[in-house]
Amino acid sequence: MKLFSKFSKDYQNLLEEILEKKTFSSISKSLLFSMIYKLEVFYRDYAVVKPRVLTKDQFLSHMLEVIQKYCDNIKTVEPESVGAELLVKHKVQAVTNYKERSILVYPTEQAMLYAISDIEPKYFFVKKEFIFKKVLQKVLVEGYKQNTVEILKDFNGWSWDISLDKSQNHMIYWMYQNLLMIKGEQFLLEWMTDNQAQQDYLAQLKHAIRNITGNDAYYWTFCRVLYKMANQKEKAEMMQMLQKKEKKYQEFLRQDKEFKKKNLREFQILKQYYEILEDDKTLQEEFLELQKLFFQFLEKKMARFSFREEILEMISILRYYQNHMFLIKEHKKLVPYLDYVLKLTFTKACEMGVLKIICMDIEVNFEILKYVFDTKIIDLEDIKIYLEQEDGEILVKVYDKEVFEKQGKIAFQGSKKDIAIKKKKMVNVFH
Repeated sequence: MKLFSKFSKDYQNLLEEILEKKTFSSISKSLLFSMIYKLEVFYRDYAVVKPRVLTKDQFLSHMLEVIQKYCDNIKTVEPESVGAELLVKHKVQAVTNYKERSILVYPTEQAMLYAISDIEPKYFFVKKEFIFKKVLQKVLVEGYKQNTVEILKDFNGWSWDISLDKSQNHMIYWMYQNLLMIKGEQFLLEWMTDNQAQQDYLAQLKHAIRNITGNDAYYWTFCRVLYKMANQKEKAEMMQMLQKKEKKYQEFLRQDKEFKKKNLREFQILKQYYEILEDDKTLQEEFLELQKLFFQFLEKKMARFSFREEILEMISILRYYQNHMFLIKEHKKLVPYLDYVLKLTFTKACEMGVLKIICMDIEVNFEILKYVFDTKIIDLEDIKIYLEQEDGEILVKVYDKEVFEKQGKIAFQGSKKDIAIKKKKMVNVFH
């Protein structure tokens, strides 16, 4: 991560220095330059829309380091060409070979970004005692790649446009996003790149969640989802690991009758593991429960906030989830949980003077703010609204600074005095 810290932040020149020592084709070099240029331009909007991510310098420095260290051969192929058969077969944008340090990729910036995120080594150290280790590492690796490609997939330098990707595992995407919002992308990057196995990152994650919620419900539900994601071979291996561990414990018990009392925590974990393996809920049910618990985590975290920056970040997180909810198959079942956290956040933001109170009726105020923030305007603090009161309704017009974005109507049976901002005038939503 510190490889380019001594250089200026001219990423095009840094890339040129790297490519001087590579034997890439002119097409591959041109594609890399274009990719880095777009990342430079698009990353600002990405970092504004999505909180808890790396800085642009951190991200681009890491990408350049990967190109320098792990890419020696890049071959581009057109989608309809004979050379693309391998990509078509596996339904991917790129195929990489870490040992040969080679990439086969479609000639697009997004595909190249996917390839670079795919070829770099990903350690994600997890202690061998964690029986879901293999599945967790697969989830983290795939989640990292999906998260990286999002910068070019959903941003184009002037707008945020969420696009569906049928090849993407959306459960993995959201499991990774949850962890990113809980601990931040810097934590996940350190976890991925730590090849010395010096820290127990999973334990740190578990502690961070428990510190907010006071329990391990999210952690154990996360484990249940991992188990449901495992294939039959992996599930059999998990059962064998448990049986082997139980047999060892029983042998110790025969030698020392106080062994269980001395190692009660290990016995409790063993019991939890068995309960997970014997649970008969579906993957979809477990995933739905995981997302509910995540919103509960956000709710309890938000209750501790006392600074404007904290509330702004929470509004951004909730706006991000609100705009992506349609990617979750069971999203309609999750809407009430999201709405509940949104309402609490908006109420606290109004109490703290971060957001303006639009209407003295709390329910109507929430409905207006929910409608206003269901937008892809990049900078939230640029949002302005214009209200007109009609019979039984409020017409809400939303603007990005002075540019009209959308309009809609909210049911309203109150009096004119209940409207707390000036009507028929463009007003900032934030103080």
